[in-house]
Amino acid sequence: MFRLNYTNLNKKQVEEVLQKAKAPTGTSAFCTSLVGKTLKIILDKLPVEGPVLEYEFTSESKLALKENGEAATICDYGAYSLKDITMFSHMIPGTKRGYNVIYNRATSVVTVFEMWFIDHEGTVVDTSDKLLGIGDVNKLGTFINREVQRQYYFGYAEVSGDTPPEHRDKLTLRMENAVIEWTEDRGKRRLTTYATSMFSTVVELDAPDGGDVLTFASDILQISDNMYIHCIGEVEYSGRLSVEVLDVSGTKKIGMTMGIDENDEFEHNLYKGKGKYRGRYTSFYDFNDKGDKLPDMVNRMLDFSVKGTRATYRPSIMTKKVTAEMLDAASKDPVIFSREEDMKNIMVSSYSLKDSDYCAGKSLTFLGDDGYTVYLNFKTAVELEYRIGADTKLSTAQYRAAEIDDDLISLGFYISGSNPPAIIVCVIDFKNGCTTCISAKMSTKYDLHDVEPSYHFGIIEMDGFTPTRVFRHGFTTDLLGRAFTQSWSDAQTSIHLYNSPRSYSWTITNDAGPGTPAYRAGGFVWSSPCDIIKIRENVYILNWLEQKWEGLMGYVCRNFKTMRDSGFSFGFFHDGRGVYFEKMGSMSRTAGQVDLSGVYPLSDYHVMA
Repeated sequence: MFRLNYTNLNKKQVEEVLQKAKAPTGTSAFCTSLVGKTLKIILDKLPVEGPVLEYEFTSESKLALKENGEAATICDYGAYSLKDITMFSHMIPGTKRGYNVIYNRATSVVTVFEMWFIDHEGTVVDTSDKLLGIGDVNKLGTFINREVQRQYYFGYAEVSGDTPPEHRDKLTLRMENAVIEWTEDRGKRRLTTYATSMFSTVVELDAPDGGDVLTFASDILQISDNMYIHCIGEVEYSGRLSVEVLDVSGTKKIGMTMGIDENDEFEHNLYKGKGKYRGRYTSFYDFNDKGDKLPDMVNRMLDFSVKGTRATYRPSIMTKKVTAEMLDAASKDPVIFSREEDMKNIMVSSYSLKDSDYCAGKSLTFLGDDGYTVYLNFKTAVELEYRIGADTKLSTAQYRAAEIDDDLISLGFYISGSNPPAIIVCVIDFKNGCTTCISAKMSTKYDLHDVEPSYHFGIIEMDGFTPTRVFRHGFTTDLLGRAFTQSWSDAQTSIHLYNSPRSYSWTITNDAGPGTPAYRAGGFVWSSPCDIIKIRENVYILNWLEQKWEGLMGYVCRNFKTMRDSGFSFGFFHDGRGVYFEKMGSMSRTAGQVDLSGVYPLSDYHVMA
């Protein structure tokens, strides 16, 4: 799913799709509670002035709408109710827009999501020419024609003789890091994590590749202590918009999806769902933070008086596209263990474990069970000679090593002269000789700057040393359903959630000034594939790939007894200036655990033998 490419539809193509749009559909019968009623909805003026909406519900599928007192328009609609909340959704014929209305029958409080396709030709960012920073991405506004925009408004339904209610639904942190497994009547199974008030993650358990954690721009609003609104914008994916009403106590929901699907056909579907509450990871906002405001950094970066503004990640335009010529040039002059360059990457810092001279003076051969072999001669604490496979020539390289646990070394080096750029990282247990070696190189069928790792499990052969005969390191699901914080440097801390056997998500939580994500209502969230390997009891390798972005491979070895990570970062600089291979590490803390037992079929697991 990280590589699922959607058609870049232009304005005319979107209009052609909408010409074929049909009435909203739903697997379950629509609610009839609004039939014969009228609603006059008054919406607040800030931060964006909302319209006055007057509805007359003539049947269970037809309504008449007046906007700001204009002539009535007949629209097809669908409605579902959940407790005191009725949600109805409709498009406006002959236009590219519609409304999704959430009406609290008990209090007359209303939240309206206006939804629309942009009415101009979207801007295509050519990343071979330039890249955009996170601030620029969020200031771009609407630039993808297939992407459904949204603006939510708070307000109330006018009731003759009654004083307008003072209460409004509101932005909230009360759902932060809650995890619910949903089964929907339209056949979808989803594991949803309400990561912040601006982002949520979804694992599409019913999809063929349903092991990936997907991250979406979101709005999470509070109706009451039990009832919430969850809006997903599928930015960087299909562009569809979903709005849901959640009953957290009863673990039920009603929802609506509107947009253009994978087959470039219009979709407007209402659904119901039942859930299983899986738990909640730790929240880190201030105890006195009510969560009704976005982080300071987001408010500095975005102008919410502009209709449709929302915090988004658009990784596909945040990295300059790498050409064959750029890759060739970068392979000739890689940046390796350069402290000056380190400071330009907030993931690379002095938080790594100190360099170890444990290997200096040793010579050994890694023997992979798959036939992959590497000879290593450690001349000093930072320089080695190596030979891969059947090569007869020795090459030299700078390396760095850290002692993760007693007699357990994690090390890495850049393969000299490699084109495409390539590295080797490995963990060697000098107590039993069991070793995991990861060889990785750039250039995949998707992007030239993407990194592709190969995993090799085996032992070391060394004079005077007898390695284990049977035991091997192996892939594991030990961390499934767990969360940790990672302080990488004074400039960056993140929360990592392991919600899938082979991928995870992270939330950036700092507010170190302009250009960095923020704390408070949670920061920016994204996700990537990630493999986890068990080395010893309480010691693991975590290896992730930032696909659809800079192609970075992040490798760390974590000791849960010391809660320290140490490893390496291998990638192409965002601005395209070259390849880097650097040390990185962090100080970790546990951040809670949820129960994901039974969520994934056994075939999804890499289980240790």
